[in-house]
Amino acid sequence: MLKSDILCCPICKNDLKETKKFLFCKYCKKNYPIKNRVIKIIPNLSEDLELSIKKWDRIYFDQLTSKSYNQEYKNYKKFYRKDTLDQLNIEKKINKKMVYLEIGCGSFFLGQDLADKTKLVIGIDICPSALTIAKKMLDEKGISNYLLIQGDILNLPIKKDLIDLIYGGGVIEHFKNTQKCVNELFRVLKKGGVSFNSVPYLNIGSITYRQLWGNIPNAPILKQMAEFIHIKLLQSRHMTFGYEMSFLASTLKKIHRCAGFNNIKVDKFRVKIVFNFLPNLLKPIFIWLATNSKLFWPMVKVVAEK
Repeated sequence: MLKSDILCCPICKNDLKETKKFLFCKYCKKNYPIKNRVIKIIPNLSEDLELSIKKWDRIYFDQLTSKSYNQEYKNYKKFYRKDTLDQLNIEKKINKKMVYLEIGCGSFFLGQDLADKTKLVIGIDICPSALTIAKKMLDEKGISNYLLIQGDILNLPIKKDLIDLIYGGGVIEHFKNTQKCVNELFRVLKKGGVSFNSVPYLNIGSITYRQLWGNIPNAPILKQMAEFIHIKLLQSRHMTFGYEMSFLASTLKKIHRCAGFNNIKVDKFRVKIVFNFLPNLLKPIFIWLATNSKLFWPMVKVVAEK
């Protein structure tokens, strides 16, 4: 598929004209450069996204310069790959005709693993260092059926009704305007397509230990208090992953329902729980709680069909 068959202008959603070095929107009169097979399509960014870029790109830049991303990939394979793939396959059978989109793809570990099982894998992230890692690993593995985009998920530069399966591993919670984010996922999905996102759960865990990295509980009063403490008082020092919210299941269902989704399910996101930030003495207790008690689940999966 040509890039111009997949991509659209993030601002006006009209078609783009493709050349070797850039994509051009004749309506907005904007050029979007293509460099080393990574397309940069970024409109104006919101304040919460600027914060997330600052935090996340530092993480990926450190991995890139130290080449520790190879160890990160080994950890992903050991702790997360099988569980994530199994849960995705249950919701939408992965096949060779499928176009797969990973939002907030980071180093695109899952996309790499799905490339030989699908028609096309598309990764979008705002962090240039993450996409540099993703491209290095894709090319080293000889994978060619991929498209990498540096762009804003609130303004996806992807044509409507194109994607079969969307996966976001802890992504939609980084946007204050979560509704707009989910609306965009609905727009680009085909009829019958599935959106699968893992999201921090609003429970005892998110209002206690998740405060160590600046989580914002998405609930009246709690949200305003957490934003004031983490952003105004602490100047985002403890917001390790940028702006990040946790949600009730009812809120997630409402957001997806408002976007137009059907068959919306929220349940425990089943992956191995590690809790490396805890002392060894406390780890078994908190791992048991996070595994067995809904009050301490770290993440839920919200799955919805168009």
